[in-house]
Amino acid sequence: MHRYIERIIRVSRRLLDNYAGLREPEDKIIADSQAFWNNLSNQGRDGGPAHFRGQSIFADDSRWVGLGQNSLRIFYRLAGEDWLAKKPRRILDWGCGGGTCAVHFAPGAACYYGVDITEASLAECNRQVEALGLHNFKPVLFAAPDPERVARLIDKPCDLVLSTYVFELLPSKEYGRRVLRTIHELLADEGLAFIQIKYSTHKLNSMSYRWGYSKNLGNMTTYFIEEFWTMARECGFEPQLLYLEPVQPLNNDHHFAYFLMEKAKSS
Repeated sequence: MHRYIERIIRVSRRLLDNYAGLREPEDKIIADSQAFWNNLSNQGRDGGPAHFRGQSIFADDSRWVGLGQNSLRIFYRLAGEDWLAKKPRRILDWGCGGGTCAVHFAPGAACYYGVDITEASLAECNRQVEALGLHNFKPVLFAAPDPERVARLIDKPCDLVLSTYVFELLPSKEYGRRVLRTIHELLADEGLAFIQIKYSTHKLNSMSYRWGYSKNLGNMTTYFIEEFWTMARECGFEPQLLYLEPVQPLNNDHHFAYFLMEKAKSS
């Protein structure tokens, strides 16, 4: 009975959220996001949501390794299997978490920037990269209210910026726009951005939540496919290719879209 009542309350709140505009202020959600990730990874709590190896569902190591391999597979499908091997690249991983992508994208990179809002995630990502015998990891810490700071902390352009399982955790679509603009600033001319989002359908449970960060972070911000494509173009990108993943069993989630985008060459 308790679960039934709780479900009714959540559905009612979702209806108010999406159709009556009852949402929490942007600055509160940003503060809540910083607090959530600080508490999760800095206080010895379950690091599963940050994709820490060996924790939560990633106690199954094949699941942890497979999640990063899947991102690499999709990147190769969109950009070509020889892209990473052509020359040592400067790669930036926005929201690197526990390193699921880093262990697959960092080998061969001239420099691999891990960007995150908690020191614990950066330390864990670095640990996983160093376990491969690599010493190219560069941690970049920023506070959630100021994503633009990342562009001030990195003084050389990047060839690739990737971000997976991050944009749905961002506080809002406008915050996502700020991140995209910063990524655009960080990229070299004709550099690539490989960005995964959660896409919305017209079903209520696929729409952005915009309240209760700790309870709803997995759907905090979602986009219609054409909406994100348009926003990316407004931020200076030329979207090239799109890959849809309706279901992802490795993290028990769904509605993922992967965009390969290019920064137009300066005239």
